[in-house]
Amino acid sequence: MVNLDASQNNVFFRCVEDSTQAIMISDKKGHLTYVNPAWIDIYGYSSEEAMGQTPRLLRSRHQDENFYKKMWSEILDPKVGHWRGELINQAKDGREVPVELSITPIKDDNAVVGYMALALDMTEKKYMSEHIFQQDRMASVGLLASGLAHEIGTPLGVIRGRAELLKKKAGNDNYAVNGLDIIISEIDRVSKLIKNLLNLGRGHQDARGQSIVSEVVSDSVSLLEQKFRSLGVEMRVEIPEGLVVGISHNQLEQVLINLLVNGSHAIQLAAQNGKVDNHCINIKASAEPDQVTILVEDTGVGISEETKRNLFRPFYSTKPVGEGTGLGLSLSVNILNMVGGQLSLQSTELGKGSVFKVILPRLNP
Repeated sequence: MVNLDASQNNVFFRCVEDSTQAIMISDKKGHLTYVNPAWIDIYGYSSEEAMGQTPRLLRSRHQDENFYKKMWSEILDPKVGHWRGELINQAKDGREVPVELSITPIKDDNAVVGYMALALDMTEKKYMSEHIFQQDRMASVGLLASGLAHEIGTPLGVIRGRAELLKKKAGNDNYAVNGLDIIISEIDRVSKLIKNLLNLGRGHQDARGQSIVSEVVSDSVSLLEQKFRSLGVEMRVEIPEGLVVGISHNQLEQVLINLLVNGSHAIQLAAQNGKVDNHCINIKASAEPDQVTILVEDTGVGISEETKRNLFRPFYSTKPVGEGTGLGLSLSVNILNMVGGQLSLQSTELGKGSVFKVILPRLNP
């Protein structure tokens, strides 16, 4: 055992206390005996709450028992004697924290007396990696859409024009008129898809501007009110007057309509599954000095873990074929990114609905 004088002990203690990495120390049986301030900041537990607990306190749904068995087999193996890797822990408030973790035994005269774990918070790094990946994906979509707009858009325009001409010549032939109306409608749907792809790939340069939140919400609700009434969906609005945000009226309206339509779809699924609670969508807004938060809450079926992982990816949709393009949320994210805003799934519970959160920069009226 190495003997250290008081000054050396103090230096080592300060290194651990002041480290930006989360450090926890346990006894041989795994009960925590020390956590440093960085650990407290990352996970949200106080030192008093942590003492005597085991690292199970931080376990999330992402790692199973086999994962931890393999981890400890390496730590206890004399030929290895440590473990290092990535995993996802869970903070006190339920937030998931991706970390790069290393665990090493603490020895006294070659006897293991405890264990020390150092965790580097990877949240920001993971976010940046996903952001870069998403940007690359958008660039690829933009190239695809540009080609489609030329190679498909022009022939579609010709087909639509001929269909309109034939419709005029069909006169009172209702069968022919109805058939041509279907052709025109489907052409318009494909054209809209191509337009959405172009917008998704190149961004919304016209998204910047300003709008009054209450007015945009009122217009969005008015556009969907009749459809929602026929579906038995109630809309409740709690929006303070006078909130001005840094995004154009039309683009914020598109974001809200996407969220409202998705919410109504989730409620329809809930109704089909026999859920008979109130079918409603709540739209709420709150303000801070520099930002406005809009919450869109539905009482639908909720969102599964698989769907959460793919939620904001282009072309991913839970709707039946022909009812959705899978671009609504991707477009919404892209629009908000252009103005420094954010879109996230704040919470969801299967069978009890979901809450989406829109954050926008606030402007002085």
